[in-house]
Amino acid sequence: ILMTLESSLTRMDDKMTKKMNDTFCVRDSFNQPEENHGHPGSISRVILGPGSTRADRPNAVNTERLVIHTNEYEIDGLSGDGHAHEDQEQAFYLLEGEMEVEVGEETYRLQAGDCVFLPRSVFHKHRNIGDCPLKFLFISAMLNGGTPPGGQ
Repeated sequence: ILMTLESSLTRMDDKMTKKMNDTFCVRDSFNQPEENHGHPGSISRVILGPGSTRADRPNAVNTERLVIHTNEYEIDGLSGDGHAHEDQEQAFYLLEGEMEVEVGEETYRLQAGDCVFLPRSVFHKHRNIGDCPLKFLFISAMLNGGTPPGGQ
């Protein structure tokens, strides 16, 4: 009886792990399908966000308001013209490289391990200022049901 119970618990645990991986976990995020969200010299990969799961993003996780992408900018890659978002707050968490980011009237130089917050309605732009590719997590909270970056 004990072996049968252990076997049943193992199968339940395996099913729960598979369900968690399928529903809540995106593995190997920098190997998800590449997308361009209008930033010259950059690649975005959608990890999660509202309406993210679709045929070309089979591993992305749907959320209600939270958006996370991995982003890679080649040397001299930039966000294009400065802009502001009325319907979201954003943050960038740098994983590799160096970034210069303008937030309102301030300019910051960031390196791996740094994080910058971009409030709603505040002008911002950013670029890779390092001598190697820039990698960072793009994190956004959708406010008032806005459209996520990349038009998810």
